[in-house]
Amino acid sequence: MTSHDVSIAIYALIAIAGVVVELIALSNPERVSSLGRTLGRAMRMRTGRLGIVTGWVWLGLHFFGL
Repeated sequence: MTSHDVSIAIYALIAIAGVVVELIALSNPERVSSLGRTLGRAMRMRTGRLGIVTGWVWLGLHFFGL
């Protein structure tokens, strides 16, 4: 197993964990905030918008190799 395979496996586990947390949030909204609600709250502040854009740039650089 190469380091590339390990990296892909880690990204897949993170994605699966995100889906599981989102499903829990949709079934129990008073206990866990959904991704949409969390991003909506982050987008209200300038630092939150900057963090989200930075995250998108990081993903783009790593997945598309710009």
